[in-house]
Amino acid sequence: MAAVDSDTLNFESRLSTLEERSNSNATKEDLADLKADLRTDMYKMKADLIKWFIGTQIALAALIIYLLQ
Repeated sequence: MAAVDSDTLNFESRLSTLEERSNSNATKEDLADLKADLRTDMYKMKADLIKWFIGTQIALAALIIYLLQ
């Protein structure tokens, strides 16, 4: 009888652990929001990289023109 009670307590603790895990899982809506945020951040990063690239190319061209004079 004590073994059955022990198994029941073990089962209840495992069940509560599973319930906690299921509550902490992300839903499809959460993942969609994260995906949209990530996509927005990537577009911002792309714009920043393009600005830096163009600025660097202009500065490099100006430097080359100056050195060739």
